[in-house]
Amino acid sequence: MKKLLILSALLLSISPLTADAQRRIAGTPVEKFTIVYSSATEDEEGLDIARTLQQQLVAGGLPELAILPDSAFRRGKALRILPAPEKEPFGYGIQLRRGDLTIDGGGSWALAAAANRVTEMLAKGDIPRTCNIAGTVEGEQLFFRTAGSNLRILADNIWDYSREDIPEAWQAIGEDPRDDVRAPQFAQLVRAFMPDVLNLQEYSFHMHERFYPLIRKYGYRIAYEGDDPWNNTPVFYNPETVEPVAVNYVLYTPSQWSNKGSKSFTSAVFRHKATGRLFAVLNTHLWWKIDAAQPGSTHARAAQVHLMMAEAEILKAKYGCTIFVTGDMNAYEDDLPIRQFLDGGYVPCYKIATDRTHTGNGHHVCSPKEGYSRRTSRRSLDREQGAIDHCFIHNAQEGVVVKAFDCVTARFTIKLTDHYPYLIDVAL
Repeated sequence: MKKLLILSALLLSISPLTADAQRRIAGTPVEKFTIVYSSATEDEEGLDIARTLQQQLVAGGLPELAILPDSAFRRGKALRILPAPEKEPFGYGIQLRRGDLTIDGGGSWALAAAANRVTEMLAKGDIPRTCNIAGTVEGEQLFFRTAGSNLRILADNIWDYSREDIPEAWQAIGEDPRDDVRAPQFAQLVRAFMPDVLNLQEYSFHMHERFYPLIRKYGYRIAYEGDDPWNNTPVFYNPETVEPVAVNYVLYTPSQWSNKGSKSFTSAVFRHKATGRLFAVLNTHLWWKIDAAQPGSTHARAAQVHLMMAEAEILKAKYGCTIFVTGDMNAYEDDLPIRQFLDGGYVPCYKIATDRTHTGNGHHVCSPKEGYSRRTSRRSLDREQGAIDHCFIHNAQEGVVVKAFDCVTARFTIKLTDHYPYLIDVAL
């Protein structure tokens, strides 16, 4: 149901047809068609989009068409929903093939947009035999804030692969994980959701040179920028909706717990322009090894959490604002570092979201040696038992409500990093 709601957000409402109207596709009445999806694809690129298309057609005054996987469809006319791996992730096509209307796309967002084009065309009239449309959702905002919310924070560990070679495992599957390929897709992720605040981890200068110019076109600015040392845990913001009040960057020391300066936190206090309210974000990447690999690792993470909590106390005393904490913390909820947050009154956002939430662990395989897949190496599929990415709210002021917690699990994201991007929608 969650995927269906998200995909529905991509489809515009259409005006119902008049009662006596009958629409045709290549001369055949629409009611003669079946919506057929590829059974070889993931649900988000097949069944869910088929259901959404069905609902949109009904909302437009057309009959409720049957839905079948291609393995069960035998005869008749079809509205075919097909993956198109040869297309770029955000491209789509709509065309007539032997009387069937084929809707294809490089990913679920593109497929949903193509399905929307079909409903729009049928709302206006018939679809002719000559129909042949190519389009893209790149550069478009696709997912708007949850009703009643006025703040969106998006966070992600984007995997620092700064090399210029393609690993053998990726060559074998014909994929390219280099920053030149991934940066535009990360930029479209930002554009699709248009967060007010964007928190990243494993953000290298190599990626910065490619990614930052792309999101600057959408108005984003980096809250703290320095090259010595480089900030691997930056905070970005949309100056149309929020303005920075104070920013601080802390590199974790000693260096044996910091991976060449990659482990740190950034804190930023913002003023929300629409309401005038202040809020703060702390974004971090904690030390990553387990105790068996490097003794003392758990306590190193715990010490890093102590530094963040001390920063939060300073912000509470000075600004009295709601505080949001995000990051790859390389620890589960029942581990010492995270228990410190929980014992200190920090609340996981996914547990208190009022409208919707996501309970998956937010992690999957993506590495130079393994390639990528949906498979997870975490100890549990469940977020409470298996997540190492965390999002907390602390010192919530009166009236502040977390409306939604989501993970972005669209298929194109599994090629980008081993962490699913996640977001919260908040009413300040």
